[in-house]
Amino acid sequence: MAPLFSLLNRLLPFATPGTPLVQDLIHLAALCGLLYYGPQLQEWYRKSQADPSHATNDDHAQPADETVHADNEGANQNINADAEPTDAANQAEAQPPPNAQANDNEDPGANPEAPDPAQPGPANQPNLPAHRNVGAKKAKSLARRDQKRAYHEFQRAQGEAQRARDAEGSEAREAAQTAEKERRQAAEAKLEKQKAKEREERRERERKGREEEIRRRELVVRLVREQLDEKRMCDLFRVAAVVGEDVDEEWVEGIVEASGLVGRKGDVVTMVTGMGWAVRVARADVERLYRVAVEREECEEDGRVGYDALGGLLEGILKEQ
Repeated sequence: MAPLFSLLNRLLPFATPGTPLVQDLIHLAALCGLLYYGPQLQEWYRKSQADPSHATNDDHAQPADETVHADNEGANQNINADAEPTDAANQAEAQPPPNAQANDNEDPGANPEAPDPAQPGPANQPNLPAHRNVGAKKAKSLARRDQKRAYHEFQRAQGEAQRARDAEGSEAREAAQTAEKERRQAAEAKLEKQKAKEREERRERERKGREEEIRRRELVVRLVREQLDEKRMCDLFRVAAVVGEDVDEEWVEGIVEASGLVGRKGDVVTMVTGMGWAVRVARADVERLYRVAVEREECEEDGRVGYDALGGLLEGILKEQ
């Protein structure tokens, strides 16, 4: 029996090894009965609680029914009211008033503002909300909201219109942009070609200028050297006149000095005088100059020979040779 009791104690969730088996079985039977009859008891309790609430609901629902009934009666009254003028109109048509003859003689368009009963009323009449009074703060808030909504609607409409215009003229704009791009490229190519031509012409002018400068320098040096070799003196003013092209004797003098013609080489000295002459003088010429000066007694009062006298004597000596 002990294994059986142990197995039952394990199967019963609320049983403990210290309690009697009979007590556990009683608890099990009570639990099973409660689980079986519990839903039925709950349903019965719900039905018993639903009876007074149903009565209360009927009391609360009565005004609604009365309201619906009143609405139905109002609708019936409206229908009857609409029907009554129709019946009255029919009776009026059947029995014309005494002044019907006078009305027949009147112009039918005398009262154009009178409503025409034959014309139907507006279809789908909007169900407008009832007007209600709002405060100043609420009115300002509503006005601001309407302004914002109108502003956003305006911006949206402008954007859509702009997008529509962009979409319509996109091909034309692309073609115009392509043509403008090609035109700019052609203009840039033409300008670059013109600049290249100008650079080439400038280089050519500079090259010719350098060649002309070299030619003139060589011509000056050649003429001065030939005159010095032949006559041992050269007039730089005449050389400048031969070269031409706005050349003066100062420029010729600079070329002569830069070419190395001026200076001392052994017993020969080549120099440029203040009067614009290039002169080549040797030691023998100076010795003869002194002898001629002594023989001609070119001395001044103080016993000295002036530079003017020496220059004249030297010129005569050079010309003789």
